[in-house]
Amino acid sequence: MNKRERQNKLVQAIQENRQITASELATKLNVSKRTILRDIQDLEDQGVKILAKHGKLGGYQLQETPNNYEIELTENQLSALFLVLNESQSISTLPYKEEINAIIKKCLNLPYTKMRRTLKKLDRYIKFDDQQYTNLPAIFSNVLIYCTERNVMAMEYDNHSRVITENVIFIGLLCEGGLWKAVVFEIGLGKTNEIPIVDIQDISYSFEKTIKTQDITINNYQQFLNPTEP
Repeated sequence: MNKRERQNKLVQAIQENRQITASELATKLNVSKRTILRDIQDLEDQGVKILAKHGKLGGYQLQETPNNYEIELTENQLSALFLVLNESQSISTLPYKEEINAIIKKCLNLPYTKMRRTLKKLDRYIKFDDQQYTNLPAIFSNVLIYCTERNVMAMEYDNHSRVITENVIFIGLLCEGGLWKAVVFEIGLGKTNEIPIVDIQDISYSFEKTIKTQDITINNYQQFLNPTEP
């Protein structure tokens, strides 16, 4: 069977067994455990929600309610999260205003009476300035993905009123004083660069070149700011 058929059978096997280990999947599909692990990673990259439970009774199962995640927080952690989310409404330019408002609303409607009362008191007695900032473009969310993919991308961005197109690899994101920048490796120039997110006009996949940049990280990219020697 080909890869797609195998992955479809993998998902079907997890659905039928509700919870199944990688070794059991390997035996069932007559492939190695390593192949199963690669397939699971590939399926997750495609958006399939696969949960992994560790231990003797562990195994893989599909998430029945996609895009819903649970996280356990102490009372102090939840209070801190609530305040940070509210504070972000005053100072953040991230394009997640609606999502943040939705999380705040959920916090204020928790089923735990004591915690709900505490958060409602915080909401009643603490006020944050509602300043108007220009939010980052929606492309910010895509840049987050590109940084993990390390694919060659064609990027258009403004540079002193000139639109420049470069083949780049996204290294990471940098936030300085509320200004978000994309750290990229410009293939044609052989150097890294910091591009303000607000200046990026368009990004598209480019399959013309493949280049390894695993030695460049968000922590050491400054070493590569100058063009490489010919």
